Amino acid sequence: MNLRFWQWLRPQNATLKEPEWWRQALSVNPVASGANVTVDTAASVSAVWACVRIISESIATLPCHVYETTSIGKQVATKHPIEPLVYALPNGEQTAVDLYEHVLSNVLLRGTAFVELRRSSVLGKLTEMRPLYTKHMRIERDSQGNLVFDYQEPGNAKVYPQESIWRIKGLGDDAVTGLSPIALGRESIGVALAAEEQAAKLYANGMQTPRVFEMDGTLSDESFKRLKESISSDYAGSSNAFKTLILESGLKLKNTGFTPEDSQFLESRKFQISEIARWFRVPLHMLAELDRATFSNIEHQSIEFVRNTIRPWVKRLEMSMYRDLLMPQERGRYFVKFSIDGLLRGDTQSRYDAYGKAIQDGWLSRNEVRLMEDKNPVDGLDEYLIPLNMAKSSEDLSAAQNHVDREIRAVLAEADRRDHEGLVAWADDFYTRHAEYLIKNGMDAQTACTYCAGHKGALQLPSVDVGALTDKWRRLAALELAA
Repeated sequence: MNLRFWQWLRPQNATLKEPEWWRQALSVNPVASGANVTVDTAASVSAVWACVRIISESIATLPCHVYETTSIGKQVATKHPIEPLVYALPNGEQTAVDLYEHVLSNVLLRGTAFVELRRSSVLGKLTEMRPLYTKHMRIERDSQGNLVFDYQEPGNAKVYPQESIWRIKGLGDDAVTGLSPIALGRESIGVALAAEEQAAKLYANGMQTPRVFEMDGTLSDESFKRLKESISSDYAGSSNAFKTLILESGLKLKNTGFTPEDSQFLESRKFQISEIARWFRVPLHMLAELDRATFSNIEHQSIEFVRNTIRPWVKRLEMSMYRDLLMPQERGRYFVKFSIDGLLRGDTQSRYDAYGKAIQDGWLSRNEVRLMEDKNPVDGLDEYLIPLNMAKSSEDLSAAQNHVDREIRAVLAEADRRDHEGLVAWADDFYTRHAEYLIKNGMDAQTACTYCAGHKGALQLPSVDVGALTDKWRRLAALELAA
């Protein structure tokens, strides 16, 4: 479909946006190596395919949830309507892994990806997410400057408004579309394609380099024809490699050109793997290129891969989902997040050593560690251990715990018989008196006021879960009061 036809299709007063991948699709010219580099031909290069697959599969298999901001941090918003879409089933045909792989492969190959957002007609609630193919999408702006997505897949042409599209872009020179790594790296990929073609022809020729036949005098037409036919039928191709060549009439065989070793053929192919890996920022050991790999640098490169490759892509996904999937009134309270912790996990010994230190230092409970290892909680392991050098004395801790228990009993009792507005009013008076109580029992005034102001502020949050909040206070506040 040519550009003139697209211009005829676009809405009146629309400003046409031509992505780089589209301009190159209209006029595919060979690169300096002579290869025609398109998204389809580039994907046939093993290094390109491996880079796209490694990145897309690594991210697509990460857990993804909708989270709600709470007074004590965040929690999975299990009742939010898009939680099952982003975590498990975005539509009736695909899993979340399938959709994220589609999205990332389109971004990595073409620079931008698009997903159709289907909403209910009454409340506008998101009910389905369906992938669209970037190669069929044109982006325009209407007379008001809003984005319009002109989708022209054969048999499925449609114009989408901005609120019906989830748009994910890679690195680009504007705020709408990303640049295609394939378009930018055409020369590097073209060399790889040319090298593969050269290798294929070399094997098709039985790994034999070009040859000439020399003799004193000339062959007759009949002899020349017979020799040519014999070489083509009996000695050409890999199936005829290493056959004995019978010469007559004083012919002498002379090899010309150079051998694969002389031209450093294998080395050049390895160089192209590293060149393509550089475009996608994938470590060479992940592409089975292990010439300079050691155990220590592989481990370090794997951490760099998560930090420098996976994390930027994950952040792009999260921010685009925040913009396109959540309603304006939900932003600030809800957000979507992928968990990359699993990619950063070390070996068993390293993990257990880190867990042990965290438990002993008192900032992880034993049940929290069990959850990190996909094990169910066990009764009695929820309490945080208290390092002895962090407490003044057992008497101080005991007195501090009594102060905390007194506070929590009062808060829970009032929360049971008051609405939120009444609880807020009560807390304002209670914590004024509680600060005086703490000061009277030996706490300095600044610490007591800071402690009470923090707890009073937590109770004033509109979405406060008093039970969860006081449970957290019970675990942590004794240390704070005794410090």
